[in-house]
Amino acid sequence: MDRRSLLVLHHATNCRIWNGPRTHRVVAAALAFALVSPVPSAAWSQQTLNVATWGGAYGRAQEIAVLEPFAKKTGTVIATEIYGGEPSKLKALIEDDTTPVDVVDVSAGALKALCAEGLLAPIDADALTAEGGTADDFVRGAVSKCGIATMAWSTAIAFNRKAFRGGEPAAIGALLDTARYPGKRALPNSARRTLELVLLADGVPPGNVYQVLATPEGADRAFAALDKIKGNLLLWDKPAQPMTWVISGRAAMAAGYSARLFRAAIRDRNLGILWDGQIYDLDAWAIPKTSRNRDEAMRFIRFATAPKQLAAQARLTAYGPMRTSALAQVGKHPVIGVDMGTFLPTAPDNFRTALQFDETWWDESGDALSKRFAAWAARLRAPPAPSTGERKTNGAGATEAPATPTP
Repeated sequence: MDRRSLLVLHHATNCRIWNGPRTHRVVAAALAFALVSPVPSAAWSQQTLNVATWGGAYGRAQEIAVLEPFAKKTGTVIATEIYGGEPSKLKALIEDDTTPVDVVDVSAGALKALCAEGLLAPIDADALTAEGGTADDFVRGAVSKCGIATMAWSTAIAFNRKAFRGGEPAAIGALLDTARYPGKRALPNSARRTLELVLLADGVPPGNVYQVLATPEGADRAFAALDKIKGNLLLWDKPAQPMTWVISGRAAMAAGYSARLFRAAIRDRNLGILWDGQIYDLDAWAIPKTSRNRDEAMRFIRFATAPKQLAAQARLTAYGPMRTSALAQVGKHPVIGVDMGTFLPTAPDNFRTALQFDETWWDESGDALSKRFAAWAARLRAPPAPSTGERKTNGAGATEAPATPTP
C-alpha cells in the first residue's frame, strides 16, 4: 500500500453518520465503495456489525488492516463506536440494550473483569482460522475464556547510544547500574510498571514479579531499588516525554511505550531499544452477551485473528501480533520501507524475558503501593530544605523556597 492509499483511507475514516442515539463511524471501505460504485440499495440493508474500539492511530490502522478487508470480503456493513479504552464507557455500551455492540476490542484487564462479571460470551479458540495451527499458534496469554488477543504493546527501555560509547546496555539490570551505565533514567510517574521494571532490573524473574511485589519484603525491595537511582531519576507524566528526553540527551535511558519507541528510533539512529524485561499488555477481541449478531461476530473474529490480518495491522503500528505464524508475514512498513521485525514486542528475540502486565492485580492489590509510590515521588521532586545561610526573604520577611523542579 502506498502513501496515497494511506491518506485516502485516513480521510475516508473521518466521515460519520448518525444512527439513533449514538454516532457511528463507518469503515472506510464500505463508505468509499458506496461513493464510487453502483451499489444496490439492498446492500445497505444487509447485516450491520457494531464494533467498539479504541480510535486514534491504532483505530485507523485497524480499519485499514482488518475492518475494510472484512467489509469487502463479506459485504457486511461495519459501524464503529469509539470508546477510547475507557472501561466504564465500554461497560455502559455493553449493558445498554438500545445500543447493542456486537464485538469489542478490549485490554487484557478489561477482558478479565468483563468476563468475570458475566458480560461476555465464551469464545471457542478451536473455531478460529486454522492457519498456523489454531490455539498452539497463539503467543502465550493470547487465548482466554472470553477473548482472543490480537496485538501486544509494551513498555520497554530506550537509550541514547551516544551515552554508552563503551558498550550499550544489553540487559534490564543496566537500569540500576549507574556506575557502568551513567546518566539519568526516566520512568513513569506511576507505581504501575515502574515497580515491575525495577524489580526486574534487581534480578527478579518475570514469572515471580507479582508474587514478590505482593509481599512487604518485595515492596521494600522495589523501593530500595528506586532509592539506588533516585539521584539520577526523572519521572515522566506524558508519554511523549521519555523519547524527547533520551533524544535530547537529558536522559540516558527511559521507559517508554513500544510504538513510540519505534517512531523515535526511525527518526534518530542514536536511539536504541532494550527489550530485555519489557512489560507487555494485550488488546483482544470479545463478544458481549448482548450481541444480536453472535455468528457474524465470531466470523469477524476468525477473520481478524487470521495471521494475514494480524501481520497487516502490525506492519502499520509496530504492535506485536499474537500469532507466531503472523510474525513472519509482517515484513516492511508499507510507506517508509523499514523492516518491522526488530520493533515488534512479540518477536522471539524481544519476547524471551517479557512480563505480562497484570492490570487486575493492580486493581485488586495495588492501592497501598500506589499511595506509597506517590509519597516517594513527592519527596523525590521536593526541593531540598535550604540551610540558614541560603535562606532568603521577601520584603515581608517570609521565606521563599525554590520552585519544585519539573522533569
